[in-house]
Amino acid sequence: MTNRMTEGNPLKLILTFALPLLGGNLFQQLYNIADAAIVGKFLGSNALASVGASSSIQFLVLGFCIGICCGFAIPVAQRFGAKDLKEMRSYIFHSYLMTLFFAVFLTAACVICCHGILHLLKTPKNIYGNAYRYLLIIFFGIPFTLLYNLLAGMLRAIGDSRTPFFLLVCSTILNIGLDLLFILVFGWGCAGAAIATISAQGISGILCLLVIIKRFPILNLKKADLVYQGQKMKTLTTMGIPMGLQYSITAIGSMVMQSANNGLGSVYVSGFTAAMRIKQFAMCPFDALATAVSTFVSQNYGAGRFDRIKKGIKQGIT
Repeated sequence: MTNRMTEGNPLKLILTFALPLLGGNLFQQLYNIADAAIVGKFLGSNALASVGASSSIQFLVLGFCIGICCGFAIPVAQRFGAKDLKEMRSYIFHSYLMTLFFAVFLTAACVICCHGILHLLKTPKNIYGNAYRYLLIIFFGIPFTLLYNLLAGMLRAIGDSRTPFFLLVCSTILNIGLDLLFILVFGWGCAGAAIATISAQGISGILCLLVIIKRFPILNLKKADLVYQGQKMKTLTTMGIPMGLQYSITAIGSMVMQSANNGLGSVYVSGFTAAMRIKQFAMCPFDALATAVSTFVSQNYGAGRFDRIKKGIKQGIT
């Protein structure tokens, strides 16, 4: 169900939109804690350290992926707010092209640089092998991360934050189940935890695509929409890359801290990993509210409702 945010009380619309986002973020963090608990309990502290030794670079790369997808959704939300569905679908088509490019480029670059990254982070030798296998698999899963976040961003652009929430809940439950299966039954160790993560992400992305095809015809591309326009690619680039950097830039400081922490040994790394999983809970409300305000502003910008933009930003901040 679509939801135009160009009419009605701004604060009510923002909060109604933000609540499913908050629920999804909390479920995601619940998985992160469950993942750490499963790895730590059944594989030991060294395995937990292996999983967490590269958390800052994962934050950098995956945060950039999430950010660019949010940026690509902005012009889609603007055209939806303006009720210009033809232009909206054209931006969706170009978003797919941009996402395909980033999927290939980021995956190749990260896989090639995987060893160098772990050396840069001063990963302890006793956990290096598991840390490398875990990070390599996560990097191979970058296309799945982009797929889910792009499609979820398209749904949020038209005012639907509930469908991505339900899909994220399913993904979280599936992720925990696959963790137990791959680690306890198949005995795949840290690699099993990574495979569980990218498998759940991939399945949630495919489910999101099927939901869009069946329930959201306004997002389904037509032959007339498949026309390349360089200006739209430029617009998406100027929207996506700054948003991606905004989501990931703080990870640079985290990498410096991660490198120093890794140099202390695997015991410190495992403790740091467990604490970071808990800390991320505190960030969930801010991420949800920021996404809600971004969608609200984008739709009203497209509709030319600048008075509502000022009001929505003010209420969102306070």
